[in-house]
Amino acid sequence: MKLRVTHRTEYRYALPVHGNSNELRVTPLSNRRQKPLMHLIRVVPATRLERYHDLHRNPVHRFEVDEPHTALTIEALSLVETTAPPPVLSGEDPAKDLLQDESLREAFQPYLLPDGPVQITPEIWRAAVDVERASPGLRSLALELMRTVHANCAYEPGQTHIGTTTGEFFSSRKGVCQDYAHLLLALCRAVGLPARYVCGYVYDARRGEIIGGHASHAWCEIWLPGHGWTGLDPTNGKPVTEAYVAAAVGRDYRDATPVSGSYWGSGDREMRITVHLEAR
Repeated sequence: MKLRVTHRTEYRYALPVHGNSNELRVTPLSNRRQKPLMHLIRVVPATRLERYHDLHRNPVHRFEVDEPHTALTIEALSLVETTAPPPVLSGEDPAKDLLQDESLREAFQPYLLPDGPVQITPEIWRAAVDVERASPGLRSLALELMRTVHANCAYEPGQTHIGTTTGEFFSSRKGVCQDYAHLLLALCRAVGLPARYVCGYVYDARRGEIIGGHASHAWCEIWLPGHGWTGLDPTNGKPVTEAYVAAAVGRDYRDATPVSGSYWGSGDREMRITVHLEAR
């Protein structure tokens, strides 16, 4: 499948600002499941973009706008070719005792520890252990943890904010895809299953069938021995397909934020984000 992605972020400032510095993680990743064919970033006011890779191997663009301005527009255009990943249910279900391998735990330590918004409260740990005891293998464990999040939470925008922790979300069970992904990370890490956060996009061919199809989306990748990083979307309760385009991965949302930055100035600020995907 070929997908064209348009991600546009617009800022409006009540008073002129300057020294506007931003990092962008909006470039589709290149991996076994997807291949970027074209990628362009346009910034207004015009400025020079610097590119590098961060600790999680995400392509990052950085820029600064020094002169005073009252508006900033960032538009990323991408054409990506995606393929369907191997079926999650294919092959043998890896044994749970594989997680006791010290070399594995050392290699994936950043994706095993609670930190920031991903907190493992006693209630979250109890829920994870209950699922773990009833699961015969690692694949079934990962899928059941995803189903647990999907079945017990309600997608309701406006109930949480960017700093909401998994403990807070687990208490209310109301939030958005970021909260769903963080909770699945906490459940997986509670039982020693390496899990990382993914930020990107999902194509909604039927316009309304998939939650998160009209904005940037978040899901998780779980490391399964013999399978590698396996994408699971707890918001929609299903494994990742060729309709998903990943732009950044990390320990949690803070490592994969599409646009982050700071500026000098005062007064109110308005932000508008629009995302559009179409099949080519």
